Amino acid sequence: MRWSQFVVRKFGSEAVERAFRMDYARRYAGQRRLAGTIFTLMWIAFSIHDYWRLDRLDPGGINHVGLVQLAGAVGMAIPVWLTWGPRAFDERWAVGLMCVWTLSCWLALMRMIVTYPIDLAIREVFPFLYLTLFVIFTSFRLRAITVAWLVGLCVVTFRMTLYLWPRGSAATQWDDWITRGRMVPMMYIVGTVVSIQFERAARREFIFRRTLHAAKARVDAASRVVRQQNERMRELVKEKERFFSSAYHDIQQPLAAINLFIRSARIKLEDEHAASHDLDVIEETARDILDMFKDIQDYSELGSYVPHLAPVDTQDLLTEVFEQYLEPARSRGIEFRSSVRQRRPPPIDSDRALFKRALSNLVSNAIKNTAAGGVVIGWVEIGERLRIDVWDTGVGISAEHRDAIFAEYYQISNPGRDRSKGLGLGLSIVHRVVGILPKHSMRFWSVEGRGSRFSMYAPISEITPVVETDNRSNDAFTSILKDKYILLCDDEPAVLEGLRRLFLSAGALVDTAESMAGFEAILADDGRAPDIIVTDIRLRDGPTGIEVAERIRQHFAWAGVLPVAFITGELVSPHALRDFPEPFVLLRKSSAPESTLAEVSRFVAAQQPTGFDHARDP
Repeated sequence: MRWSQFVVRKFGSEAVERAFRMDYARRYAGQRRLAGTIFTLMWIAFSIHDYWRLDRLDPGGINHVGLVQLAGAVGMAIPVWLTWGPRAFDERWAVGLMCVWTLSCWLALMRMIVTYPIDLAIREVFPFLYLTLFVIFTSFRLRAITVAWLVGLCVVTFRMTLYLWPRGSAATQWDDWITRGRMVPMMYIVGTVVSIQFERAARREFIFRRTLHAAKARVDAASRVVRQQNERMRELVKEKERFFSSAYHDIQQPLAAINLFIRSARIKLEDEHAASHDLDVIEETARDILDMFKDIQDYSELGSYVPHLAPVDTQDLLTEVFEQYLEPARSRGIEFRSSVRQRRPPPIDSDRALFKRALSNLVSNAIKNTAAGGVVIGWVEIGERLRIDVWDTGVGISAEHRDAIFAEYYQISNPGRDRSKGLGLGLSIVHRVVGILPKHSMRFWSVEGRGSRFSMYAPISEITPVVETDNRSNDAFTSILKDKYILLCDDEPAVLEGLRRLFLSAGALVDTAESMAGFEAILADDGRAPDIIVTDIRLRDGPTGIEVAERIRQHFAWAGVLPVAFITGELVSPHALRDFPEPFVLLRKSSAPESTLAEVSRFVAAQQPTGFDHARDP
């Protein structure tokens, strides 16, 4: 054990030393108050008890003892009472009060030693001496320097008391000096060492808490900087998203117009084969570009998509996907088959739209990467799961590419970035869909130059899905728009005119405007209520499409809540329209004109029980 462990050193900085004393006083103020109060009450209780036991003394001696005990109680009570005030948090004042309390108690005890009979003093007063020292050393938590001089003073007065007031002969006096007085100096030495260790520990803890507080302050400051940087990054991301969404919208506008006018021109030039061929080329090019944007849109929407699980009719889903890609496969000279079995595949628990999107991407990817041969879609029941396979005889996937095919924009056999093969998001979308759907998984097998097999696994449902009874074709649905009244709004004149011709071709009655201002004259006539409002969400000037729809709904409130079809070219999630009252539907400008017409027709039919009733004039 080193000598330095028994030495208390002040801090090198006077400011740190003052902070330590202030902290020391605040930390032990409660302990000092409680110890002083309890010991003072004990003094009063024992004083009353001893007063009645002093029957050996004469009445004058008893009164003297009572006065000594009363003086000690007053000298102890006043400092204790003062410690319950704010002065207890000042180390100088607190030490001064503890010193007054200690000296009052000690001097009263010294007077009682010379007043009590020797046997009673040894039995009653000496234990109180030791208890007083114990309180000073442990409960008052005085600093070591204060303990050294204060208790040292008490020891000196104790020794002087024994020497100046001897008991009996000289031999007895010397014996009393050795026996009765030796415990007090020993307790002084031990108590001082304990006080030194207490103060050293308190100083170490103070430095630790001060360092911890400084570190926490640095962490908080760094956290604030990080939060500020995160806020700036979020603003940059939002700005980037706003820019990308606006660019996406602005690019889709002319593409949508091209598609719409191609359809209108095709109707007018049905007998002109040369013009029809040129239109086919233009239409195919526009469709390729729109498909690329649709992939971006689908990939963006998956980030906030919440799956809606329900029993899905697997056979119906496979048939839809097969019919969807049968003609594209034939146009590429690819044989596309669906495996035939004697029984229907079991239903699965999945999100129908999301699962169909993933399966469609697998089929589309297989067709695009197959130059000769064919593509087969089939299923296998494996325990409690259903495996749906998409086989192809395409280029296959080499080992070096297998870890990267699910990355965004990654394509193996498209070095020239042929737009007809998309952007390379198809498999990325499948991968994200499988990650979103619970209990779904995917595997693939491939041999370079011989083809690939992609397999999706889904849990088999124990509930039979509801069978759709409505088997009407798109043409039947499109006929629903005959004589329906549509209010159409879009800020792009070419797109607006293209949509107008699209709905006119279905027999609808259409009024158009590029903004809310254009509808004011129409609403002023207070004529027939529209059967549906079709509007773009992002309008160039004035109110948005949402506000236009709300204004028209208010005007025709007597006709009930009018259905609204939002046709947008932005990356807008349906969740963004959660505060808009139903009925409404969100459609994309990237959709083919026939799909847009069919979706609007289905939406209008869904609002009427019979599906074919004409709108009623007011």
